[in-house]
Amino acid sequence: MRTWLVVAVLISVMASPMLTKTPLLEELEDNLQFSIPIQATISPSSGWTTGGEEITITGTGFLDMAWKNLTSDGNAYTWTTTTANYVYYSGYDPSIGVDSNGTVHIVYSNMDSDDFWHSSYDGSIWAHAKIRDCDSCRKADLVIDSNDNIHIAYYHSISGTGYLLYSMYDGTSWTNNWSKSGVENDQVSIALDANNRPHISYSRDGYICNAALLSYYDGSSWSTVTLDDTTTYIGCDSSIAIDSNGFVHVAYRHHGNMDMKIASNISGSWQRYTVDNGAGVGYHSAMAVDSSDELHLVYASNSAGNTAYFADGASGSAWTVSNQGTSRDTFSMYIDQFDIVHISEYNGDSNLGYSMVAPGSSRQSMTIDSVGNVGYGNDIVVDDNNMVHVAYYDSSNKNLKYANRSTGMSLTQEITVQFGNYGYVTGQVVNDTTIVVNTPMAGTVAETVDVSLWDIDGIEYVLDSSFSYISPDDLDSDGIINANDDCPNIAGTSTQDLNGCPDDDSDGYSNSGDVFPNEPSQWNDTDGDGCGDRSALLGGSNADAFPLDSTQCLDLDADGYGDNQTGFQPDACITTWGNSTKGRFGCLDDDGDGWANLDDIFPLDASEHNDSDGDGVGDNSDWAPNDATEIQDSDGDGVGDNSDDFRNDASETVDSDGDGVGDNSDAFPNNAGETTDSDGDGVGDNSDAFPNDSNESVDTDGDGVGDNFDAFPNDANETLDSDGDGIGDINDLCTNTMQNNSVDGDGCSLQQLDDDANETDDTQSNQTNATDNTNQTEVPIDADGDGVSDLEDNCPGTSPNTTVDAFGCAIVESQNEEEEPTSAFESFFSGDSDPVTTTVGIGAILLALFTLLQTNAVAAVLPDAFRWVQVLRKNSKLTKEERNELTYLQSLVQAYHSNPEELAEELVNLKGDITARFTNNQIKKETREKLLILIEELQSSTPNELYQIAHNEAYFGLSEVIDTGDRTKLLDEKVAMTAMAVEHEHSEAPSAYSLGELDDKGTYWIEWPADSGTWYYRYSPEQDWSEFES
Repeated sequence: MRTWLVVAVLISVMASPMLTKTPLLEELEDNLQFSIPIQATISPSSGWTTGGEEITITGTGFLDMAWKNLTSDGNAYTWTTTTANYVYYSGYDPSIGVDSNGTVHIVYSNMDSDDFWHSSYDGSIWAHAKIRDCDSCRKADLVIDSNDNIHIAYYHSISGTGYLLYSMYDGTSWTNNWSKSGVENDQVSIALDANNRPHISYSRDGYICNAALLSYYDGSSWSTVTLDDTTTYIGCDSSIAIDSNGFVHVAYRHHGNMDMKIASNISGSWQRYTVDNGAGVGYHSAMAVDSSDELHLVYASNSAGNTAYFADGASGSAWTVSNQGTSRDTFSMYIDQFDIVHISEYNGDSNLGYSMVAPGSSRQSMTIDSVGNVGYGNDIVVDDNNMVHVAYYDSSNKNLKYANRSTGMSLTQEITVQFGNYGYVTGQVVNDTTIVVNTPMAGTVAETVDVSLWDIDGIEYVLDSSFSYISPDDLDSDGIINANDDCPNIAGTSTQDLNGCPDDDSDGYSNSGDVFPNEPSQWNDTDGDGCGDRSALLGGSNADAFPLDSTQCLDLDADGYGDNQTGFQPDACITTWGNSTKGRFGCLDDDGDGWANLDDIFPLDASEHNDSDGDGVGDNSDWAPNDATEIQDSDGDGVGDNSDDFRNDASETVDSDGDGVGDNSDAFPNNAGETTDSDGDGVGDNSDAFPNDSNESVDTDGDGVGDNFDAFPNDANETLDSDGDGIGDINDLCTNTMQNNSVDGDGCSLQQLDDDANETDDTQSNQTNATDNTNQTEVPIDADGDGVSDLEDNCPGTSPNTTVDAFGCAIVESQNEEEEPTSAFESFFSGDSDPVTTTVGIGAILLALFTLLQTNAVAAVLPDAFRWVQVLRKNSKLTKEERNELTYLQSLVQAYHSNPEELAEELVNLKGDITARFTNNQIKKETREKLLILIEELQSSTPNELYQIAHNEAYFGLSEVIDTGDRTKLLDEKVAMTAMAVEHEHSEAPSAYSLGELDDKGTYWIEWPADSGTWYYRYSPEQDWSEFES
């Protein structure tokens, strides 16, 4: 404690430089010890008598002489807490250490998986590694040695037997170095001596411990000492510390006497001492030793509230014990470089607490973490940067946590410096070899004084260097006043470069300006090589032949190259005149190319001197000086002529397939049969049946249509199969067969053929359904297959093969024995008009008729006057390309007509695609123009119009067209049928194809018949009309 008393006194002294002895020195003056002078240098060694000049004292051993001044930076640092490992039950019994690189290391147990772990933190990320699997691993303690090796001791239970294990980690792997059986599952503590050798304290297996034990490694083998086995209940809660003299101290609990004990070999043999004989003390002890070898111990009692105690003292001496309050246990202690005692502790059965005690100060406490039940198992360490690190167990979340905080403390080391009789000042000890101090004020006359250092124990050390105070007059008394004296503090006779400065060789030049102060024939050395500038011809001694070259002095052969072989351009032929300037200097060079004959392969050719590849051609003329196989590159492409297949073509060097075309230009460099791929499809033009069409390369049947587009690549007579029935369009008599229907050799399905073997059948309209993912066209839906569209079918669930009327409902057979037509359609086609008009009505006839206009069945049964239907099918003017493009456009409208916004986007994309393919010559101009016209109309169509267009093949020209004569004929027939309809009383609802008008509430309305006052409504174009009843 006397050390800190001296520190406190000196702190008050160092506030300002002292011109007199300090009270401390006066107090100790009678007992001062004087030592012999110590070696040190002072820079600068002189200064003005007014003082206040900073000087530096350089020597050794200054740290041992200085006193410590511990201060705080005044910042209020807070704890940073984080979860180090989220694995369930990680972090039990943790122990922590920090290596020299600042990496944090924690070892701990996992209570769930019963294994032992090591986690490390480099300041940015945690890394976790399993050390070993365990039956039960507990009570780990960790310490890091001076080589950053990690040493751990811990308890391991194997099949009911307790073991003490010691392991070491060398930065790469763990080594299990030693183990001992018969060990109690109780507190384990480890410490290292000055040689990094482990010492471990623990207790022997037994009820409430059976003995206090110590095991240690002496460098060759392990030894075990029984410290105390005087009772059967002794040795629990042990902790260990090793002082600077190597003495070992082990604290432990004597359960029989309920007191705190300590065992130590400080006396030369193992002795036991009592620290605290209070009732029930010694639980969860933690111990550390400070720089003065004073021991510090913290422990708890087993009384209600777990009272905590601090004890300070030494083995074999009296201890100071203080009560530090209740509700605290499971401690860990660490003493930092400033002798500050740091303690982590479990407070109030829920919080992790912390306290610190600086030398001579009172205890300061705070809470580290209070979130949940945290801190029952904890360990603490302080690194060299004064950062406190704590590892602890979170009992609430069952995981490992970590906290850190800066102490904010710093240490300065100071010493008292005496300048003769002119007083004492405080100097700062920067390190063990450097002291910085400001000089005190002196008298009015020049004087040289001794400088002394006073250490912390009051011992004076006189330096072997002195300090000179300078007076303002002629300080050196050389007869030259200070105003004219270039060396006012040193007597001298120089007159040439300086006045009044020392001139030892009396050549008029001052010693400071004379490079050769003891040689009167030389005084200057411009190049600083140690040879004087004055020529030997003028009497100069040690004259310099090269006064401006610091690396050369002599030149024996006078060829202008210096003899110093380590200097600039040294003469390689010192005794022979020479003119070589390259490679080696000062040797004979017959061809005058700068290269000595010794180094010149072409000694008589001034243009060459080397042949690196030995091909007989000099490097200057050789295009490839390091390649004996090449000397020239005619086309300058970087490949020698001997290796260049195209030596006069800079764009080519290799012809891999030998076809006469270089690889850079050859689209097929490894195929002698191909060089070009005009359409870029990967097939050479010589092998490509369509060299300018990237979509085609093969025409197997030779019909001029590529296999990729040809539906019949092996049939030269067919290329298209519009209905996908396997029969080409040229030979297909029924080109609109529904998919998946079986067809005959003419491409017609059974439904498309009738009993009289003609081409079409009345039921053809039943072969297709509404648009779906498989049909080629879109026609009205007929779900029950009775020949009546669902839009007009009043009986949509009719059984198969049932005869129905025009409204899709079954017809009851007549009771007359005479067979009569069973449907309106049969009556119509048989020539009997009355039943037709009576049963169906002319409007339904027209609707059914136009529904079936495109079918072969209708064309087969109609009279000759209605055979214009055949014209509709066979009068197409579309090219194959136009039909394909229009079919895609129709599919697009059918897919998106119910979503106008998405259809608009698709039309814009199609428009761009059509233009791109036209630009690439993939479609014709006429095709593009037709498509763009239809796209523009579609873009301006209303939703109702889009619905009609989606269900109308004629819009896209895909249902064929009729000429003017046939169209006129059709119009006459429709007018005639319309007239019949007017005469007939109209009793039907509007057709499903009648769109009506859409109001602002989303309902469609139509007056039917027109001007009749009868209104119908529906909510979507797909629904039937319903009569509105007001």
